[in-house]
Amino acid sequence: MSDKKKEGGVLSILKDTLALVLITLVAAVLLGFVHEVTAEPIAKREEQDKQEAYLAIFPGASAVEESKDVPELAGALVSAEELLTEEYRKAVTVDEACLVRDEAGELMGYIITVTDKKGFGGAIRMVFGYSLDGVVTGLEFLSLKETAGYGLEAEKNPEWRKQFLGVTTGLFTVTKTDAKDDVKEEGEIDALSGATITSRAVTQGMNGGLLFARYLVEQGIGGAK
Repeated sequence: MSDKKKEGGVLSILKDTLALVLITLVAAVLLGFVHEVTAEPIAKREEQDKQEAYLAIFPGASAVEESKDVPELAGALVSAEELLTEEYRKAVTVDEACLVRDEAGELMGYIITVTDKKGFGGAIRMVFGYSLDGVVTGLEFLSLKETAGYGLEAEKNPEWRKQFLGVTTGLFTVTKTDAKDDVKEEGEIDALSGATITSRAVTQGMNGGLLFARYLVEQGIGGAK
């Protein structure tokens, strides 16, 4: 092959390479611009969705204050693991806590986000409301990877979740008896059919969150009396 042909081949490769580099740079700049334009609206929408979910968990609430805006609440979260008993410390983490206020600005209770690591399909993340008089006001799942038709019923079946609501109890316990409401002990939770592990994980997560919520009340965090 002549020197001219070799030189022409090298130049062709260099041109193709340069073209690809330029295309990549232009694409990166455009993607960065699109991200910059859309990032703020997306963040605002996500924040709005989260606030709406919080208010749905705590009926009658007017405002929710996250821990990042309440130093004493953030400080309690840092110490959350130490506040749990050994039984719950191994499986449960308290991920977030919020203050819930009414229209007059008075504290109504807290919204607690917890994760239990011992679900049948992996970690279960849930969020619940806790009033100052010790009642769970609502419960929703943020992450649940249990088996369809069994453990997934914890999310799909609102009647099962209702067992946790409106009850003033020390801690919840799981029972397999499927007892009727008029003969159940306070705080007893009927296990989901074929999903005892899921039922126990959810109950364990709730109990860990309850221990933390009671600490917030005892310490008067947010203005609790």
